[in-house]
Amino acid sequence: MKLGLCTIAFRDRPLEEVISIAADYGFDGIEIWGQEPHMPETYDSEYIAHVRKLIEGKDLEVSAYGSYVNPLLDRHQQHFEEAYKIAEGLGTNLVRVWSKGGSSKTITTDTKQTIFFRFASLAHWAQFRDLTLGLEMHNNNFTDSIDSILELLEYVRVPAIKTYFQPSFRSDADDPYETVEKLGSHIVNVHAQNANADGQGCAIADGVVDYEKIVQKLADIGYNNYIEIEFLHGDDKLEALQRDRDYLASLIDTIEAS
Repeated sequence: MKLGLCTIAFRDRPLEEVISIAADYGFDGIEIWGQEPHMPETYDSEYIAHVRKLIEGKDLEVSAYGSYVNPLLDRHQQHFEEAYKIAEGLGTNLVRVWSKGGSSKTITTDTKQTIFFRFASLAHWAQFRDLTLGLEMHNNNFTDSIDSILELLEYVRVPAIKTYFQPSFRSDADDPYETVEKLGSHIVNVHAQNANADGQGCAIADGVVDYEKIVQKLADIGYNNYIEIEFLHGDDKLEALQRDRDYLASLIDTIEAS
């Protein structure tokens, strides 16, 4: 498994600075946050080429392009095509995408059908371009649970669409360990997050989710892609980054050694 940094963790800093931080702190790659100031609102090929050069100059790779595209957008195909151009320019074949539509428990039938139909078409389009669409597993989106994600993947049945994994801390959330087991080979990227008993974000080592168990279960399903730090908690972000990075690295090293 590889260690990644989502640049949204330093959303208040220029992307060039975040790239340097990722290299200095020993990460293998970065997921580019798809919003300003890290990505301009309109497609800019020169900017993207510049970013790629900076990343490669630091011996990093782009693990994913963290877009905000979803199938319910007006002119959704146009937005997906632009996300593809950005990813291609950055040198990655993984684009994070969203389902939207509200939670899986409250989504309307019509909205669900639209999401399914459009993702079926988009998955074929992506596969033709050797692109992988990674579904964001997030509250207030249809893809907020094991069952809803598997239902969508079963409908689409195209390898080009997979899912991210991240634990959720709402009261009715799925068990995170069961989630890894059941989503299995569909998992294409991991956002490592944790929270305390009150649901407040905290250091990855200190929350209610046991990441030693998570990393072991990921290894058990044959996962060898990225585990990424997305958000940092504490007054000193660089100190928090070092803490979370070293903890995850120690888990990966221990499990892979065994």
